[in-house]
Amino acid sequence: MNPISTAADLIDVLECPICGSPSNELFESLHEGERTIRYRLCGNCGTVFQSPRMTDGSLKSYYETEYVSQHQQATGVTEKELRIQAGRARHFVQRLKADVAAVERHLDIGCSTGSLMLAINGEYGTEAIGIEPAKVYRDYCAARGLTVIPDLESLSNGPFDLITIAHVVEHLPDPVKYLQEVREEWLTPEGTLLVEVPNLYGHRSVEIPHLFCFSAGTLKYAFAQAGYEVIRMESHGSPRSKLIPLYLTAIAKPAGKLQAAKSSPRAVRFKRRSGMAWNRFASRIAPGLAWLPLPSLEGEAE
Repeated sequence: MNPISTAADLIDVLECPICGSPSNELFESLHEGERTIRYRLCGNCGTVFQSPRMTDGSLKSYYETEYVSQHQQATGVTEKELRIQAGRARHFVQRLKADVAAVERHLDIGCSTGSLMLAINGEYGTEAIGIEPAKVYRDYCAARGLTVIPDLESLSNGPFDLITIAHVVEHLPDPVKYLQEVREEWLTPEGTLLVEVPNLYGHRSVEIPHLFCFSAGTLKYAFAQAGYEVIRMESHGSPRSKLIPLYLTAIAKPAGKLQAAKSSPRAVRFKRRSGMAWNRFASRIAPGLAWLPLPSLEGEAE
């Protein structure tokens, strides 16, 4: 039985998981297989969230057993995936160097193939641990000599002065609670958190495993709710595009709960339409810049 298409394994999300408001309206729909994926737009903070979504139990099973084959369309680690992650890791290291002078202990949540762990260790000489629910990736990391465990519940030796969470937050049922727990339990008081998510105003974003579609404004709002101050926010296309802002990379510090501006739902709709129009236009007039060749495997030492 496929958990992503069975109605019994879905749950309606009646309130915005970021701000708690019950005010929301249909934003976009996606037809995939037997299921129609619907996203709602919060009328209070402008967050876009999936409803209905998979239950927590179905999500856990999906990521442990089916995500790699269904989403990556592969049964194991591919060269394409390694190349993208290598390019992404180099981009992250360059951004971190502007704000972080030293790192002693690094936790990479959603570490996948371990490329970022290797890149940060190469720059800072860190002690690193990865979190990865998919066994195929854990096995691959183990072959690279990396320490990777399946979930935070299995972690016992914190805290860490750098935590990275790349392309994970959009998959979480409750991002604010998760990021708050990371801050309170695993990040040092002076530590750094790096998060990257797809950019609603550049990336397709709507996919079965994406429970949220973040813009810069709604991501900053979620960070503030979770007790972080964003010290750097970048919209960019690295390593896939020079023209399309596919991703949002945020570097944040623990700060306690802060006030943050909310995004206007009307502005979110307008910027989404404009961003997708630019995506299509850039892809048509300058495909070689809009979609770059796969990055090299430089630095991907086995």
